[in-house]
Amino acid sequence: EHNCSGIGDCAPFQAFGTESKREAHRFLLQCAGNTWPDSAALLGKLEKQRTGYPASCFALETALLDLKSRKTDLPLRKMLNSKSSDRVRVNALSGSICDENTLSSIESGFKVIKLKVGKQAVEEELACLKALCRKLPPQYLLRLDANGAWNLDEARYFLAASEGLPIESLEEPLHETGLAAFADLQNQTNITLALDESLKNLDLNEVLTNPAIRRLVLKPGVQGGLRCTLALAESAAAAGKESVITTLVDSAIGVQATCQLAAATDPLSPGLAHGLATSDWLSEDIAKPPEIRAGYVFLSDTPGLGIHETF
Repeated sequence: EHNCSGIGDCAPFQAFGTESKREAHRFLLQCAGNTWPDSAALLGKLEKQRTGYPASCFALETALLDLKSRKTDLPLRKMLNSKSSDRVRVNALSGSICDENTLSSIESGFKVIKLKVGKQAVEEELACLKALCRKLPPQYLLRLDANGAWNLDEARYFLAASEGLPIESLEEPLHETGLAAFADLQNQTNITLALDESLKNLDLNEVLTNPAIRRLVLKPGVQGGLRCTLALAESAAAAGKESVITTLVDSAIGVQATCQLAAATDPLSPGLAHGLATSDWLSEDIAKPPEIRAGYVFLSDTPGLGIHETF
């Protein structure tokens, strides 16, 4: 019976800190070969293994929670948080700052447009940024991601030259992985800086207790599951920090799961745009991705993940 099954998506991405595909396959086979007295026993194992096998634990936990929420006739997000939203704001993904097609995202209704920086010389990208901002309609914001491209001086220069522009945030500006340099840089700018892939190299308690840190970018496939990522987002909110929820390169199953999580975290930072519009990256998919309209992802009231296909 379909109501007695749950599904999850394992999409390892080592560059972001997950296990390898081979390691994930071995771990999943090991879990499948064991007999578990109940779901709590398997969830207990996942809790101990999520640091070493985050993508696998995300997949298995998602399947278990999908099953549980189907049986209780609840959308998964409502099981995670009864106050979850039914729609979540998302950012567009529009390539690099000097690409010519950036403004096409505006036509689709996205109010937050994510762009890569750090691909070309700082001066050249600043020229592109200022030219783009002159064309940007009011109320639209740019979310920039440097992926650790700059040294401290380059980042300071870029941020100083960008003050006053409609920049929503800048993710991972620095080569350096230490928290001290990042916090020092944040203290020198009004633009919100965000930690993403460098989180795996940092002490999370130090991140949460550092008053300079404003925003975390959290991927459940990297953190090791929906529940632990929600708990981290709640801890961040209690410390006065925002959490943006994003996918890796997931199938529609992983994207739906991450959307359910984003909806569960939405009350913590209402209206914050999350990085969920990644299904277009795939030439084909195994299920229908979430519906995105005018810059929002809309989630159904279907119990579980909201996946209607059978497998």
